[in-house]
Amino acid sequence: MEEQRKATEGTTEEVSVQKQGNSYVLTGREGKVGEITYQMVDVGTWVIDHTYIDPRYRGHNLARQLLNMVVDEAREKGRKIIPSCSFALEQFEQNPEYADVWDNKTSTKYADPYSSDSVSQSGP
Repeated sequence: MEEQRKATEGTTEEVSVQKQGNSYVLTGREGKVGEITYQMVDVGTWVIDHTYIDPRYRGHNLARQLLNMVVDEAREKGRKIIPSCSFALEQFEQNPEYADVWDNKTSTKYADPYSSDSVSQSGP
């Protein structure tokens, strides 16, 4: 389990990150505060389909840290990623460091800009 620290209302709260199946989950004192999930499309490709950070924890780059964990795992396993949730797609479009894992030939087919659970750039 990886530990990360986050400031909340003038105090420091421990937030832990744990891999659970095809997701990474952030947990604080009061339980789950965020997650990113992905699904296997085929043997070499994953779709990131959901990113969420509790509104009380946004603004501390936690969603980006979760995204980086999925990207790092994809690199280690030689996988490509289709960023389906709006947050992941926006990050892939704005940051060239994801180009090596981005399966952008098909990503627009899966993009869901209307997902209510997705996190926008201004959110996390």
